[in-house]
Amino acid sequence: MSWINSTRWFWGILAIVTFWKVLVAWKLGLIFDECYYWEWSLHPQACYFDHPPLTAWLIASSRILLGHTTLAVRFWAIVSGILLSLAGRVLGRELFGPSAGNRAGILLLLAPIFAGNALLMTPDTFLVPAWAFAVLFAWRGYREGGSIGWWGASGLAAGIGMLSKYTMVLYFGALLMLWVLSPGRRQQLLSGMMIAGLVSLVFCTPVIWWNASHDWASFTHQLHHGLRNEHRTLINFQNLGDYSAFLIVLVSPILGLLCFRTAVTRMNDPRFRFLGVFFWTVVVFFGYSAAKAHIEANWPMVAFITALIMVAGDWDNYGSGWRKAAVIVLLIADVGAVIGVSNLLLPKNSPLSIRNFAPDLSFIGKVPGLSYLEAPAKKGVSDFLTRIEEFLGPEAVAQVIADNFRTSGADFICLSTYQLTGVMSFYAPSLEPLLWLPDHGRIRFPWINDTAWAGKTALLASWPRIYTCPQDLFSEFAMTHPVLVPSIRSPVFLSIGKFYKPENSHP
Repeated sequence: MSWINSTRWFWGILAIVTFWKVLVAWKLGLIFDECYYWEWSLHPQACYFDHPPLTAWLIASSRILLGHTTLAVRFWAIVSGILLSLAGRVLGRELFGPSAGNRAGILLLLAPIFAGNALLMTPDTFLVPAWAFAVLFAWRGYREGGSIGWWGASGLAAGIGMLSKYTMVLYFGALLMLWVLSPGRRQQLLSGMMIAGLVSLVFCTPVIWWNASHDWASFTHQLHHGLRNEHRTLINFQNLGDYSAFLIVLVSPILGLLCFRTAVTRMNDPRFRFLGVFFWTVVVFFGYSAAKAHIEANWPMVAFITALIMVAGDWDNYGSGWRKAAVIVLLIADVGAVIGVSNLLLPKNSPLSIRNFAPDLSFIGKVPGLSYLEAPAKKGVSDFLTRIEEFLGPEAVAQVIADNFRTSGADFICLSTYQLTGVMSFYAPSLEPLLWLPDHGRIRFPWINDTAWAGKTALLASWPRIYTCPQDLFSEFAMTHPVLVPSIRSPVFLSIGKFYKPENSHP
């Protein structure tokens, strides 16, 4: 297993992984959220309802060079993976030596959660390298003889992270924990933290201004999203169990266990303690959230940036069997991911394509007494298969909706979700000015003026699940009917609404 320590292997793996990601990013269809952020990029704002603006700004910049392509959406995601591995390698080398640096870079390249994050364009995409560089620069300012200028660089990196996702604020929570655990260096650390905080605040000015102008809508939305008590119980053990499983498998099971082992046993070493505060702050915060609400797997991912660097530094203290098992399980996970993604790239008529194993819903409407709403549930359509169709279906779905719109005589299109709105925006760009989202559309898409369609006729479209449009939005409704979509099994549900009443649309 000596290859994992090698500089040559690090650069070789980086080159191979990057080449593969470019190929996949070019050929693989966009998922729902990527389409949504594409719509954002067409209308750059200082902030958006769901997240800060950096994701949209980056897509807009790459669109100038790469045009209306999937690669334009994902270009900066690929760059983010390169930046993460380089930052982790440098930090590992400065803390533990050259071999540990190479190990850290390789582990960050191959860990499943970071490999996926560096392929799909989401707000997490640039949060991750921004976090890594902020920690690197903080270490350079924190160590003996460190220049105060590194704290300014740390604040710059943290500011970029804040422009990508609000959870970057946990970085400053980790610095506060470091301050508590550094009794002999608190004055130096306090000065550095203040400089980093001020620089970061300057970067966040557009986001703060936008929120102040929109009743703090984005801040309020995210606080409610992550901290609400879903079950009205003191502790939800099911959520905590799911969260614990996430923490182990995000970077592959053996590596996940090693992360926790080192984070528990090596905190007496100041190098590990420095890295550990950035791990434990995130883990504990989302553990608190998981006691109240469901936590998505990607939310605590930044904890494992420094966790994997700790594993790289502690590598020689694990037994040979643990090291081999960790690498083998990691490679198995990566090979499985490559095979799975490659399957999504197979031609539509390939007998090996996963689309041939999706449940057939063409029976909907043909079975007496079986409603459109009940059918998917009775057929057992899983969230997993829905996720698979995120890659396989959007282009075909957009084409079906566009074809039906052109023959419907409707004036505009009402869509069931913001994700489907994004799908239409990317895959049916000529119809982008005619898209509308009745549910919170005015706050999600403030550049759309739906009052212009007062009294008009709309094609109502929903996918992958049926959607019941509020009855007070239109004076007349036609019956909802399913339309089969080529190459996938989930139908599009279409209807006609006449005499639109914008005054009844949910803000």
